[in-house]
Amino acid sequence: MRITCIIGPFLPVPPVRGGAVERIWLSLCNEFARNGHETTMISRRFGMFAPIETVSGVQHIRIPSFDTPHSKIIYRLFDVIYAIRACFILKKSDVTITNSVALPMIIPAGRAGVIYVSVARFPKRQMWLYWRAHRLQAVSKAVADAIVEQSPNCVDVVKVVPNCLPLAFSQRRVARRGHREKEILFVGRIAREKGLDLLVRAFAHLNSTDWKLTLLGPSAICEGGDGTEYRDELMRIAREAGVEITLEEPIFDESRLIDRYRAADIFVYPSISESGESFGMAPLEAMCCGCAVIVSKLACFDDFAKDGVNSLVFDHRDSTGVALAERLASLIDDEHLRNTVALRAVETSAEFDIDHVAKQFIADFESLLTRQGKAFKACQI
Repeated sequence: MRITCIIGPFLPVPPVRGGAVERIWLSLCNEFARNGHETTMISRRFGMFAPIETVSGVQHIRIPSFDTPHSKIIYRLFDVIYAIRACFILKKSDVTITNSVALPMIIPAGRAGVIYVSVARFPKRQMWLYWRAHRLQAVSKAVADAIVEQSPNCVDVVKVVPNCLPLAFSQRRVARRGHREKEILFVGRIAREKGLDLLVRAFAHLNSTDWKLTLLGPSAICEGGDGTEYRDELMRIAREAGVEITLEEPIFDESRLIDRYRAADIFVYPSISESGESFGMAPLEAMCCGCAVIVSKLACFDDFAKDGVNSLVFDHRDSTGVALAERLASLIDDEHLRNTVALRAVETSAEFDIDHVAKQFIADFESLLTRQGKAFKACQI
């Protein structure tokens, strides 16, 4: 099978600037190639990466693009320019996976084959733009439900195929927890929608002086954060509450990131973004690394986080931080509970290994190609 995957315009592959989508699809494309499929990745040109090269059986084609702009209008313009450039170099494929907003609208169907739109973010009523798509692949049931709610006529082309763990995580899955630092860790963008001010308030309620809180991730606006103003706000909240917190720069090297997860005892992902969070890779990665995980009560986490079984769930609508503090206290005060939910989480994470998820994609590609051969029509919204 000839598979082409077109990554979005702003982050490079390999993901030296981070990016969950970039890491996931690089892993998947490597797995497709390992299983004998002719696989191509199109991504932005960056640094010293060659414009064209083959690595691990995947042909990489890199085209000129831009850094993420602050303006949403310029963002859309850059996406369109990138999509046009991608169309010019797209070669004949059986399946073309798109991660660009504009690309599904203009991609040449004759060369694309099956147009496979990966919906890795919560939809914002833009699905009507993708009337040519043969598949809208949702990364979680929550995203699939939102697509159907917003565009009911798309029900027949929506399918849930989850994100996979990057191969490096699966290869280093813990068998036992071992010694852990008394640390509560967050990994992700330092952005208001992640509920980090809520986490800081919850930490202040604990009065646990032997535990520390670390927030690790990018804060720069160009990297998806909310800038120095929000960092300063978090430090101010902590200072006024009489607690110390640590903010660390993002780690893009997977091996170092895994080490960072494996050092922490508790991982918290307190997102409050009810119409923005789509899957939550960081909690799943933390599960694989043996952390005891707490997540907010968002539907997107339901696909892998089971309250009281392999994680704890808290009410993110409690802005005081008390609900989260209670969940944190239950883990801090009960080592047996920490170990139990963490080891069950490790087992859960295996369901998202790359070989399992890649097989789901290949089966879906084959079914769509069969239907296309029988004059299958794309969704008419």
